[in-house]
Amino acid sequence: MLHCVSDSAGGSLANWYISRKAFLQLLDTLEEAQYQTTHFAELTEQKKSGGFSRKVILTFDDCAKHLLDFAVPELVKRKLKAAFFMPTAYIGGYNAWDVEKGAERMELMNEEDLKELVRLGMEVGSHSHHHVQLKNLSGTEKLRQEVRLSKELLQDITGRPVYSFAYPFGSVPDDYRTVLSSAGYHYGLSIYQPFETKLALRRFGVYEKDTPATLRKKLSGRYRWMRTLYDAVKKN
Repeated sequence: MLHCVSDSAGGSLANWYISRKAFLQLLDTLEEAQYQTTHFAELTEQKKSGGFSRKVILTFDDCAKHLLDFAVPELVKRKLKAAFFMPTAYIGGYNAWDVEKGAERMELMNEEDLKELVRLGMEVGSHSHHHVQLKNLSGTEKLRQEVRLSKELLQDITGRPVYSFAYPFGSVPDDYRTVLSSAGYHYGLSIYQPFETKLALRRFGVYEKDTPATLRKKLSGRYRWMRTLYDAVKKN
């Protein structure tokens, strides 16, 4: 899981940034270990099953506009794929949910940028409409609206089906299975998730402090098993 790739990180959002050097290190590590990238749209449309031992999905939450300056071109140059998750109320705007808490303002992608991602072979998925804590909306019509509206808007913009949903803040509502499946999603992405399902997948963060050794560890089966135990404690 990634958010921002830039050498100008700072302030209260610094934990969500990695430098260009760290991003190149991540891609180099994947390629040296002979991993292939895919995304949820490809998995759904090609109906692939099995054989995922050397495949990874790179995800970017929020669709920061600066990703188009370096991260996306680097992915394209290496013929790699990724999935980008957009909170649709802020298309062409900024990270208002952070700014209202005193964080720095960050420009987000506009409609043409999202179309360009799809043209380049990337996936554009939903990150809800308003980027809110969805667990707090469990069992409400507001939750269903957040999930449905974002999907409809992105499909209208890109002309492509939207198969995947990333929960803002990793906040998974109690009725996520019913809400996401009824809206037509095939995959849901959490962060800390002790009981994993296709609609609440666990993700691993990539950070500036990571090294090739820690990245290889995160790609291992042992680490995934360890995260099952850790996430159960983290959630509680």
